[in-house]
Amino acid sequence: NSSIYGSSSSGSICSHGGSGSINTAVTSASASSTQKSDPHRSVLLQCYVELKSSVNVEDHVLDYLYSKSVISKPLRDRIRDCATPESRTGLLLDELPSCRASAFREFIEALNASKVTAHQKLAKKLLEVAENG
Repeated sequence: NSSIYGSSSSGSICSHGGSGSINTAVTSASASSTQKSDPHRSVLLQCYVELKSSVNVEDHVLDYLYSKSVISKPLRDRIRDCATPESRTGLLLDELPSCRASAFREFIEALNASKVTAHQKLAKKLLEVAENG
């Protein structure tokens, strides 16, 4: 099982793009404390419940991230196969920290580019949480 706390057991499902940047966040729940912690993972955790219940990734967000090579086709397909909007968003949030380093910024761009006002408000909130810790 994959979660925001751990890595996917199905191998690499995020696209790392041409930059070669790979997220150096903690990759499993049992990872040692000597590994770096991704501050964006912490922001996603702080806002996880609100994001999961308020963001419908089928509304532009998923396609935006795929078009920017943030997520791979297999991950996009796995997300689309989830039964509910909440489970689709939850899977994306669980996998996003293991994607390339710019994934958090591009997720915010996807929310802002959405025509859904609630998505734009959440993008602003994520930025505020990231800035204020």
